[in-house]
Amino acid sequence: MTRPASRPAAWRRNLMAAVAALLALGPSSALACGPCTDCSTWQTYVNNEITNHQNWVTNTWWNSNVKKALEDMTGQITSAIALEAVMIGGFIDAQNHLYAMRTIEEMNAKALHKYVPSRSVCQFGSLSKSLAASQGKARNNQLVLSERSLARQLGRVNTTGSKAAQDDRLSRLKQFSTRFCDIQDNNTGLGQLCGTGGGSARHNLDIDFVRTIDTKPTLNVDFTDAAVTDDERDILALANNLYAHDLFRRFSADELKGQKATDMRTSFLEMRSIAAKRNVAENSFNRLVAMKSKGTSQSLTFMRDSLTNLGYSADDVKRYMDSATSLNPSYSAQMEILTKKIFQNPQFYVGLMDKPANVQRQYAAMQSLGLMQQRDLFETILRSEMLLSVIVEMEIAKYQDDIQNRLNSALK
Repeated sequence: MTRPASRPAAWRRNLMAAVAALLALGPSSALACGPCTDCSTWQTYVNNEITNHQNWVTNTWWNSNVKKALEDMTGQITSAIALEAVMIGGFIDAQNHLYAMRTIEEMNAKALHKYVPSRSVCQFGSLSKSLAASQGKARNNQLVLSERSLARQLGRVNTTGSKAAQDDRLSRLKQFSTRFCDIQDNNTGLGQLCGTGGGSARHNLDIDFVRTIDTKPTLNVDFTDAAVTDDERDILALANNLYAHDLFRRFSADELKGQKATDMRTSFLEMRSIAAKRNVAENSFNRLVAMKSKGTSQSLTFMRDSLTNLGYSADDVKRYMDSATSLNPSYSAQMEILTKKIFQNPQFYVGLMDKPANVQRQYAAMQSLGLMQQRDLFETILRSEMLLSVIVEMEIAKYQDDIQNRLNSALK
C-alpha cells in the first residue's frame, strides 16, 4: 500500500514531465538550465514558460488559427444550413405549386366533365327556340277563328249573311262551284253546277278534313296578318260546313221592340244560347287548326337538319315541313319533332354514352317536353269536359222544358 506522503513527489515528477513536454512543444526564449540552477530560478523559468505558452495558446494558436478556422467553419456551416433551408423551402414551394396546379387541372377536368353541354343537349334548346312564340301565335289564331264563327252566326256587319241567312248559302254555293266542285261527283251530274270548277288539288277540300287539315304538319294560316291564303279559304269553308251550316234568321229592330215582341226576344235569346253551344263544339276544331298554323322561324333550320339526319330528302323535308309553300313550322310540327322524330335517330342513343351530367341534362329536357305534352293533354281533357257538360245541359233542358210546361198548365 502506497503511503500518502509519496503522492506529492509523484505529482511533482508528473508535473515536471508535462512542463518538459510543453517546453518541447511550445516556443522558448530561455536558456536550458543546468545542474547548478537553483529552485527559485527554475521556478521563475517555469512560470515564464507557462505564461509564454498561455499567451501562445491564446493569441497564436487560438485567436490566429483555431478561432478563425472555427469562425470560417461556422460561417460555412451556417451558409450550408441556410442553403439547405432555401432548397427545402424551394422543394416545399414547388410541391405546393404542383399541388395547386394539379387541383386547378382537376377542377378544369371536372368542369369540362360536368358543365360543358354536348350536341345532344343543345339540340333540345335549338329545336324548342321558337316553340313559345309559335304557341302564342296559335292561341291568337284560335281566338280569331272563334270570333269569326260567332260573328257569322250572329250576323255581324261585313260578314256573309249579315242581312239574310240565304246570302250566306248563296256565297258558299258560289265558292263551291268555282273552287271545290268535282265534276265526277254525283255520277258526273254536277256539270251544270261546277262550271269551270277549281283545280283537282282543291276538289272537295271544303268537306275533306283529312286532306285539308289532318295530313298537313303545318298550315299556311295566320289570321293576324292581312294576307289571305288558300289554306285559310279551305279551312273557313270546312268550318262553315261543319258548324252552323244553316244560319239563324235575322231579327229586325222592330221585331224585338214593344210588348208584343216577347216571343221574338225569347227566340233571340235561344238563338244566342245555341250559338254558345256551337262555339263550345267548334272550339276543339279551332284549337286543332291553330296548333297547325304556321309559327315563327327561329327553329326552322334546326328542324330541317333533324329531318335530314333521319334520311329525309330535300323534297321530303319540304313536303313535311312546308306543306305546299315555304312556311315556318307550326307548334304541332315542332312538338312532333321534339317528342318523336329526334328519338327515331340512332345518333340520339349514341349521344347517351356521354358524361353523366349531360345525360341528366337530356333527361331534364325530356321531362320538360313530357310536361308540355301533359299540359296539351290536360287542355284537351278540359275541352272534352266542356263538350260533355254542354251535352248534359242539353239533355237536362228537355226535362226543364217539360216541367215548365206542366207549371204553365197548372197556372192556367
